Amino acid sequence: MDAYVLMRKQKQIKSREEETEKEDEKDWASLSGEADLKARGERLRIERRELRIEREKEDTVWRNYRRERKQFNETWKSLTTEEKKALESVKKARDLELEAKKAEKKQTMAKRCEKDIAWREQRNELRMLSQVLITTFIAVLVIIDNCSRKCYGLPVFVEGKKVTAEQIVEALRQALPDELKYLISDNAKIFIAKAMEEFLKEKAVIHVKITPGRANTNGIAERFVRSLKEMLTTQEWKNIEELKILLSTLIEEYNDRPHQGLNGLSPNEHEKRLTTTTSLATA
Repeated sequence: MDAYVLMRKQKQIKSREEETEKEDEKDWASLSGEADLKARGERLRIERRELRIEREKEDTVWRNYRRERKQFNETWKSLTTEEKKALESVKKARDLELEAKKAEKKQTMAKRCEKDIAWREQRNELRMLSQVLITTFIAVLVIIDNCSRKCYGLPVFVEGKKVTAEQIVEALRQALPDELKYLISDNAKIFIAKAMEEFLKEKAVIHVKITPGRANTNGIAERFVRSLKEMLTTQEWKNIEELKILLSTLIEEYNDRPHQGLNGLSPNEHEKRLTTTTSLATA
């Protein structure tokens, strides 16, 4: 690890400003709701496409009829008076048919209007719900040990993207173990702020910032985020307090769950083994 830190210091890839990455704008507290909204939105789009295809077929039939009717009228005008008298019953039948077609067309347009209103109402409802998801953005800080894979906490911030470095520092102060030597993070502003720098200096912790645009260099945390997404998509909560309780339960489940990367051990079991080994080595 010391060699890696030295390499990172020597490399000096970019300045702090250039290393700043875009904040993760995913609303972890609304994953299941967002998935449902996307599904409903897709169903509405499919319904709209099918409706347009159906209407195009109806309009084609109507245009063909109007074209035929126009031809009939032109033919009728060219007839002599005697021919018109002979075909008067045909003319009346065609006129009655035209009136029926017009009435049918009027009903069709009224039904279309009703369907359009209903469709727009559903679309507007989805838009409003989507806006609620965005305006109620909740940020979750992932604190996980890179060695044992143990999750030490998932602090929740109702401020969302407006969460400050001071808030992050306070959360870390409460969750990080005293024996911590290295802290790995991305290059978000809250992680490279002066408050974070002073906190790590106070704790004598070396800050390792991953390469910008290379999230896989912080693979353990990224894999945990994926697991967190999977766990949250099957859960529901109504408010921030319920979310906190849920996250606390998920942490316990995760830390007790066997991990392939730990040879089948859970993070708690792996941590105990590491502690035992260290005690034996220093006894």
